[in-house]
Amino acid sequence: MDQLKLEKYLERIHFSEAPEMNMETLKRIHQLHPQYIPFENIDPYTGNIPSLNLDDVFSKLVTESRGGYCFEQNLLLREVLKYIGFDTRLQQARVVWKREEDAIAAKTHLLLIVNMHGQEYLVDCGFGIVTLTAPLLLHNEEPQQTPNGQFKISKKEELYILWFWKEKWLPVYRFALEHVEPLDLDIANWYLSTYPESMFKKNLVLSKVDEEARYTFSDHTLNIRKETNEKESVVIENDEQLFQILKDIFGLKENAVKLLKEKITKE
Repeated sequence: MDQLKLEKYLERIHFSEAPEMNMETLKRIHQLHPQYIPFENIDPYTGNIPSLNLDDVFSKLVTESRGGYCFEQNLLLREVLKYIGFDTRLQQARVVWKREEDAIAAKTHLLLIVNMHGQEYLVDCGFGIVTLTAPLLLHNEEPQQTPNGQFKISKKEELYILWFWKEKWLPVYRFALEHVEPLDLDIANWYLSTYPESMFKKNLVLSKVDEEARYTFSDHTLNIRKETNEKESVVIENDEQLFQILKDIFGLKENAVKLLKEKITKE
């Protein structure tokens, strides 16, 4: 990361102020990043393994105006925050979304822990359907309100669990504070993008969140859940409709559409 790349990133997420190492900047970046850089798994879905090389990640998510999944999203975010001056480290988690909190799960999710003024915060712009839009105090078990929903973090011994309120508290992922090696990410990235039963290999998943709603596409359906709790579901009946929402809803350009068209043509 350098100053020119930082400026390009800030332009990508429509951050117009001069960033500083303070909570206001952290909150603003955290809210804007998942609004303008969508969650998408087009690469693994079309048979490509996403590169975790930092230059490649920057090129894809910023220069090419693509999106990515957790490894790409949070690796980019970490480099940005580090350059601004934030004390940031990587952390892996076991995803238990739509399952029991103690369900068996591999470490297939990447999040960040930011230490500022003696406080630790969970920072994560890469979970897709219920991605955070604000940092959460790590050592606080009370519900915490974000611009897009209420979350909480529980702790039992050395284990943390992130929860999301959706008519009831639902577990999202669990993690312990452990050192993460680059090889750990390479293995998880390879598994998610090549294992035949991986959801990211079998299904196209798209997601973004703004001040009005969460937008998610999977299983041929676009779901829009507004902050007023209204929900709209639109069945995407053909490829042209899919290509249109890629551009209109998720802000992706022709380079992303081209990858999907190539896969469809081969099939």
